[in-house]
Parts: sequence; C-alpha cells; structure tokens
Amino acid sequence: MPRNPVIGLVINPQAGRDIRRLVAYASVFDNSEKMNIVRKLIMTLLDLGINRYVIMPEPEGIVTTALHSLPSNAIEGIEYEYAPIRVSGTWVDTYDAVRYMIGRVDALIVLGGDGTNRIVAKTGIEVPVMPISTGTNNVFPYMIEATIAAEAVAAIVLGYVGVEEGAYRSKVIRIYEDGEYRDVAIVDAVSTSYQYIGARAIWEPEYIREVFTVLSAPYNIGLSSIAGLFKEVGHENDEAIYVRLSRDGTGKSFRTAITPGRMSRLSVEEVREVRLGERVRLSPGSTLIALDGEREFMVDPGSELVVEAVRRGPFVIDYRKTLSMAKERGFFESFK
Repeated sequence: MPRNPVIGLVINPQAGRDIRRLVAYASVFDNSEKMNIVRKLIMTLLDLGINRYVIMPEPEGIVTTALHSLPSNAIEGIEYEYAPIRVSGTWVDTYDAVRYMIGRVDALIVLGGDGTNRIVAKTGIEVPVMPISTGTNNVFPYMIEATIAAEAVAAIVLGYVGVEEGAYRSKVIRIYEDGEYRDVAIVDAVSTSYQYIGARAIWEPEYIREVFTVLSAPYNIGLSSIAGLFKEVGHENDEAIYVRLSRDGTGKSFRTAITPGRMSRLSVEEVREVRLGERVRLSPGSTLIALDGEREFMVDPGSELVVEAVRRGPFVIDYRKTLSMAKERGFFESFK
C-alpha cells in the first residue's frame, strides 16, 4: 500500500466540443464544468488523506484555475507538479504527460471521452485508471459523480481494495496495415469510404463500411451501437463483434443512434462474433479508418487491413465493485 499515494490528473480541454454540436444535437461540456469536477475530485481526495498530484498541463489552465479556487487551507495542504512536456494543444500532450507519469503515480484520473482514453491506452500505463466522461458518444468512460469517482480511487490507492480485486484489464483493438502494426482503439475500429479526415467525427452512415467493436449495446450511442443491435458485449466478455454494412442497400435495414438526437438508417449484410486474439481481415477498398468514433488515418484502397481484439488495455477501476468491497473493510469508518 502506498504510504503517500500520488494521483495523475489528465483533463482534456477539447473533449465535448467537436462538430457534432453543429451537425447533430450533442451537448456542450464546457471547461467551467470540468473545473468543477476537478475541484470535487481534489477536495474529496484531500478529505481522504490524499494530497499529491502529477498534472497534465493544458493551454486553458483548467486544473490551475480549479486549484486557485480552493479554500486557502486546502491549497496549502496540496503538493503537485506539472508534467514537464511541451504543450501543443493536441493529443500528443496527453500521450507525453501520461508517459511521464509512468512510475510516478499510483492511479490516473482522466477527464475526457473515448478518444482521450484511447491515447492513454497507447502509452501502456499499468496503474488503475478512473475514466470520467466529458466527451461525446462515450462508451468507455463513466458518467459518474466526481465525488464517487474520487472515493473509488482512494479505496484502491490506500490499499482497502487491491487492483486485481477492484479493477479489470480492458480490451483494445489492434489495427494492422500490410502486416505492420498501425494503431489501437478501445471501443471500435471502423473502415469507411471518406476521402479526407476533415472534422474527424463521423455522422454520415453512408460512408461506413465495416465496424469492429469490443463494446456494444443497443443503449450505447455512436458507432458501437450498430453492433449492439445484434449482441451486447461488455468489458467482461472475451469477444468482439464484426459488422459489415451493405453498399447497395440489399442487406437488412435497421436504425440506430450514431449521433445525439438523430436516428440513422443503415443496411447490414453480415454480423459475426470474434474471439479475442482472432484476426479479422477487413474488406478491400476502404480509404479511411476511424478509431473510437473519430477519423484517424487514410489508407490505400489496396492495403490489407487486419484487426484483432486483445485484453491488453489499461486497468479500469470498477467503482461499484470497489466501493462495495471497501465498505466491508472499514473504508467509510471515521478515525476522528
């Protein structure tokens, strides 16, 4: 058990602000609310005896503003450092900051969406992660009150609940192009016929060719909801789902919500379950690959694209399980 645990803080100022506020009806998750979440996290952790942090610097100063808004007696008891990275205002900040945190923090709290957590997964960090949703169409992070999230993190890092008891190893999708590893996703990898990256988000079903996802449910929103029409697959299931859409409308017709406030019609030709570690070759002809709901990289239509699901993602804190176990072990008992 760490005697004086250190918490990593990653707050993405861009999460919850993409083009889906214009082309659909996604909510705006502004930075003032993110600052409020940070305040609640820090104050709750301080009440539980945790006061040390490594923070990802970002251009809008969300954590800095939150810290300066705390009561003076609280801020005096907090020790923190900013990861010494060159701030670019891009995903590279998250990657570089989390890489710096490896070996320096005992748990990581991430405010962002599926995309932010995908970058965290790319770093290979092994400490338990608490992902808090502040993005769009999120499947991986929790919609959770910050106070409860902080309690669960504290129960883990203070040793009331072991990582192997209160967290699970998440699944990831690995993407290969012509036999070479290319990238990773934590929810879905989608082949499309887009000719450009542009605004990154996907809201036009006519461009979607195939969906490969490790998390699917009909109550999800986003591209993984397509697979969720056929089978629910959760974090605990050692499988993935592959869906191939019809290019000419000859498949079976369905409707689902791939963007907030809109039902999209699509035609499905093939659905199948895929075991972990089983490689799936995507159909030729795709021009762009989207990962976790965002257009990521262009590909040659003649490239061989292969995907596989493996359980090698970050350890994610199961806050319900963790706090239920912590309750039985005296975590909530007052020592004053």
